[in-house]
Amino acid sequence: MSQFPINTPQGLYAAVNYLASGPSGLGQNFQGYSDYNTKYLTGNFRTPFTQANTANGYIARIPCSSAVVLNGNTFQFNFASVQSTPPFSQGNPIRSENFANVTTPQVEDFWNGGWGPIGVASCSTTNVIVRTSTTYSNIANVTTGNVYYRISNTLNSTDCNARVTVQGGTDRVFISAQLSDTISYVGSGDLTYTVQVNRYVGFLNNDPTNPDYLFNFDTTLSQKVYTRTGLSGPGTLDEIETVFSTVIDQPAPNYYWYILEVEFDVTGNLQISQSALGLRSLSAQVVKQ
Repeated sequence: MSQFPINTPQGLYAAVNYLASGPSGLGQNFQGYSDYNTKYLTGNFRTPFTQANTANGYIARIPCSSAVVLNGNTFQFNFASVQSTPPFSQGNPIRSENFANVTTPQVEDFWNGGWGPIGVASCSTTNVIVRTSTTYSNIANVTTGNVYYRISNTLNSTDCNARVTVQGGTDRVFISAQLSDTISYVGSGDLTYTVQVNRYVGFLNNDPTNPDYLFNFDTTLSQKVYTRTGLSGPGTLDEIETVFSTVIDQPAPNYYWYILEVEFDVTGNLQISQSALGLRSLSAQVVKQ
């Protein structure tokens, strides 16, 4: 056993071994993420939550000439005119509306709404292909409507996340996180920007040949809220820096996913065009009691 002060070679060796193995009672289940390179928020419900090249947070309504079924879980929206660049990124949970040329209400309900959690599979200047997690049948092709995308007024995950296992009823999880965000916008209105440390609880899927964990939202552990009023764009807010120095959690034994997430609640016709994340990190460590 090491002692303080250290006054013998044996004491020094013991102290080094003590540090290398972790302090007494401290768990070895430590996970985290850290980066300083600029990444842009995608708004995806699944990874990638960020990307190195510019990601659009708002795509205005694009008229479509048709929407067609490729297979039971893959669908294509054909743009009415060629776009200058592919407007959507892979994984974007885009939305569609006004596809009303249908013969049954069920088909109309299917084509109008959000496309997540898988979202965009590929996008070109002439069409966007989306994929669903459920397979459908008896869906007819339709004509005319719009597709668009926005990251405002919904919770967005960042790449700052960590997964840990809590084994004991008295175990505690210590979380620390920070995030710098430079927000660009178009239109006019007010912005309420919220940064949260959220906990998701894991459960196994029902696939015996390919078992994997799925996660459901569990609770918000901590949050910070920023309000900016009277915005009129296009414009960019100065970098907003958020720090959660210590968040202590004591959940029941299970497998957990801690994610740093943001939400942009807007009024008027204000829309968030880009969210550029700078220095950011999240760490989670289980401490045995």
